[in-house]
Amino acid sequence: MEYPITRDYIRFGNSRSGQKISKVRFIVSHDTGNPGSTAYGNRNYFDRSQPSASAHTFIDDKYILEIIPLTEKAWHVRYNVTTDNRMFGDDANDAAIGVEFCHGGKINFQEAYNRYVWYHAYLCDKFNLDPKRHIVAHSTLDPSRRSDPQNALRPHGVSWEEFINDVQESYNRDFKGIPTSKPKPVVAGVSTRLPIRRGNTGAFVKEIQQDLIKAGFPLPRYGADGSFGPETETAVMRFQKRYGLAVDGLVGQATLRKLEEVIKQGNSTHEEFPLPDGVWGRGDKGEEVRMIQRALKHINFDPKMIDGSYGPLTEDAVRRFQSMYAALADDGIYGPNTKKYIQLELNDM
Repeated sequence: MEYPITRDYIRFGNSRSGQKISKVRFIVSHDTGNPGSTAYGNRNYFDRSQPSASAHTFIDDKYILEIIPLTEKAWHVRYNVTTDNRMFGDDANDAAIGVEFCHGGKINFQEAYNRYVWYHAYLCDKFNLDPKRHIVAHSTLDPSRRSDPQNALRPHGVSWEEFINDVQESYNRDFKGIPTSKPKPVVAGVSTRLPIRRGNTGAFVKEIQQDLIKAGFPLPRYGADGSFGPETETAVMRFQKRYGLAVDGLVGQATLRKLEEVIKQGNSTHEEFPLPDGVWGRGDKGEEVRMIQRALKHINFDPKMIDGSYGPLTEDAVRRFQSMYAALADDGIYGPNTKKYIQLELNDM
């Protein structure tokens, strides 16, 4: 078994100092603690945000992604904890490789786990380490604050002991005592240079598209397909206009930071004014009708009363809104097409 290793290093800053490791003595196993965050999502966060923390490698179901060279230090364990010194005679940041497991969301656990196990075995072979002696959980080093990577493994029935046994098995099978062709690294980076623009493709583009959708800027025609086309460019420009950024359709650091902030705060238009699915018309009642009335009121098509009753005033408000768009029949009935255009109007505000 052999997996490609992708090396796409982040820029120098708080997360990557460039300081050298004198000797790799052990490995610290982590998980991201952020379900659904991918290897490239983490890589791009550390590259643009530059927090005073980092790890060498992030692993999901598609990538073993080294974001800091294994010859350099990463900041993945607090210096003021002393367990690492007692166990290995050195600080983890100075003498260990930090490996992060990406899990949850749409990440296939088994595919990610297989890569996580194999990469630990690869590191043991590369640095002449013993899987049973030289791999330690972050939770062991900092038990008062951390429970990783066990909190990502246990829900899938994998104990720490079983994980170490799996690494040992991979080490024996894939590396120990047999001639092995060293994994050929895939040197990446071109696809993640900022700004991202029309014509770019790949995993990072797909994540930007997913973030735009989460922030309330839908991509109804193509969705998050990993291709930065006219629909994505328009959504980016609408996002930039809404949040007072330079409206150029380019996704640079300012747009990425604001997109991250909007999602984190949950203050997208879509979140503030959720819209129901289905078809609604005169005589209908309930919370779904209230949703429609609130959205119409916000975009100045006031149905006069938010009462959850789809009466003549609500029907008239829907009809007046529909008359703005040639693609809509101005019949006063709320359906999927009317929903799409109401959402687009909300996103532009």
